[in-house]
Amino acid sequence: MSMCGKRAQQLAASSIMLTCYGVCVAFLIIIGDQFDRIAITLFDQCHWFIDRRFTIAITAIVLILPMCYFQRLDFLRYAGVLGVFAMLYVVFINVYEYIKLRPENVVVRTSPEKPITFFAIIPVFTFAYQCHEIVIPVYSCMADRTIKSFCKSTALALSLLFALYCMAGTTGYLTFGVKIAPDIMQSYDSNDPVVLVGVVALIVKMITTYPSMIFCGRGALDGLYAEFARLSAEQFITGEKKRRIIITTVWFTTTLVLAILTPNIGVVIEFLGSLASANVFVFPSLCLIAIARREQKLKRWIKNAFITIAIILIMAGALTFCIVLYQIYFELKANAEPTHSVLC
Repeated sequence: MSMCGKRAQQLAASSIMLTCYGVCVAFLIIIGDQFDRIAITLFDQCHWFIDRRFTIAITAIVLILPMCYFQRLDFLRYAGVLGVFAMLYVVFINVYEYIKLRPENVVVRTSPEKPITFFAIIPVFTFAYQCHEIVIPVYSCMADRTIKSFCKSTALALSLLFALYCMAGTTGYLTFGVKIAPDIMQSYDSNDPVVLVGVVALIVKMITTYPSMIFCGRGALDGLYAEFARLSAEQFITGEKKRRIIITTVWFTTTLVLAILTPNIGVVIEFLGSLASANVFVFPSLCLIAIARREQKLKRWIKNAFITIAIILIMAGALTFCIVLYQIYFELKANAEPTHSVLC
């Protein structure tokens, strides 16, 4: 975004920071949801140690917080592999349950009830495929830092995501139809050992992914602070450890509090999707406009095409952002309760 000017760069950094922050809150909420499922399966009444607030807090403090203070992401290569297998298992559950249950008389909607609904679901897709926040940190940790290797890695990752999303989304929706829960694991019977293992796997996935989000958000916030405080290169380097500890501690504490106070994951996902629409449509389009203006070798019709496409995408992103925020406002007014059963 530097090619679009300092203000645009700061705005993009702020959006990325807010997105990463919201994702961290969502991960902790999902962890709480899964522990609720385990509690319902193993216990008949509420105990202090299965209270949602306690399970989220103790898991976050003991398992997540120690991984958040590292300066680089290299250590996550091992935890990340575990997280990938955990996520693959969750996809397997969707396919397995569809084959096992053989659902009949499921109401499957093939078209939106209202035209506005189409725009409301776009953020779900943008959030699902939004991964460019961690592009730079991942590139910096690559052994072979070349565009060719990076493109191969990106293409492989996106192709794998597409295949897994299609498998999980299709089988999950065909199993439950319009009655499907925002967190699909809440729709399955956790008394089934296969599902129970999947619940644990999802907890593991959230634990191993949270540090990468705080890493990206911390970097964006640190950069903004350095600009506004006008730190010199020497001051930026010498004060890095202190800022890292302070930012990480405040970030973790506030996301933990919000996760405990926010029972509905659906609202958080929609909010993240609205931010993702800006990150996916608006900011890359601004870069495309800047490239079209700066590159003198491009033909005039190509420049005009780039600018036209960019304007269309910016308008679509802005419209989606406003519609989703409008929808979130009314959902918060109408319902602020958990979307699943809880003991405590």
